[in-house]
Amino acid sequence: MAILAIYPHSRTLQVAMWDGLRCETGVFPLPATGDGTTRQQLMSWLGAFPVTSEDLQFIVTSERELEFTTSLATYLGIPTYTIDPTTPNEYPPVTSVTGTPVLERGCAADAFIFKYVVRQEAHHKGLNLSDQGFIVAHLDEENQLGALRGTNMLDSLTSFDEGPFALRQSGALPFDSVLDLCIAAGGREEALELLHEQGGLAGYLDLQNLEDLWACHGERADMIREALVYQISKEIGALATVLKGNVHTILLAGELTKHEPFVEALTKRIGFVAPISVYPGNQGLPALLAGASRIKST
Repeated sequence: MAILAIYPHSRTLQVAMWDGLRCETGVFPLPATGDGTTRQQLMSWLGAFPVTSEDLQFIVTSERELEFTTSLATYLGIPTYTIDPTTPNEYPPVTSVTGTPVLERGCAADAFIFKYVVRQEAHHKGLNLSDQGFIVAHLDEENQLGALRGTNMLDSLTSFDEGPFALRQSGALPFDSVLDLCIAAGGREEALELLHEQGGLAGYLDLQNLEDLWACHGERADMIREALVYQISKEIGALATVLKGNVHTILLAGELTKHEPFVEALTKRIGFVAPISVYPGNQGLPALLAGASRIKST
């Protein structure tokens, strides 16, 4: 029997088909509502393997619910499991306080990735997770950072809200300037397009993928790379206060951590906080498949 993992990430669906012996992965465009093209592409992709749709046991996905995943599971007649779903009650109540009673703060990071990386570190180092504090930074097309006590989420932030900028997202911004931008943009959707699709590295350097960041030359490119490291480092320092300085390890993961000069630059700024472990590459699909293993073993 086989498992299908589906992870919506940035503008794409990352998928994996795992039968216990081998794992095949693919990337498809994130489908629009009611668009059946991606499902057709996925079914054609599955058809290239000796595993048929009848052999699929269940789907695992992240806590970002997608109509696509639900409709696919219905089409295939198999259940869907959400791996390590996080509820608002998991975070301490203090994290929801903003500065005005008319607004509440939310923590919308992919916590299932954080918990997976923490478990990997514990497995590799023989740690007892119950009383260990970790900072996890999954640095990819979207930047996501969190503080955990064991596998319990204490706080988190992303490049869509209060975090450092990323490939397309602007991250945290000056409040008055955002208000001016919203007025000038003419509406909510137009403003979000500017901030979440045309910001970050795309806005500063006209980049369409992370790999091109290392091919950019000149003073402006050097400054933006330094600014990215600077902002990520500041947020890691802030998360250290969530743990009251009791940080066992800083865990760096995501596509950006494949580049040694980037990790070295980060280490120079944050190495005094705690030891650093690196898990290169996007950890979304490995985290989902690890969750699938736990389901199969029950």
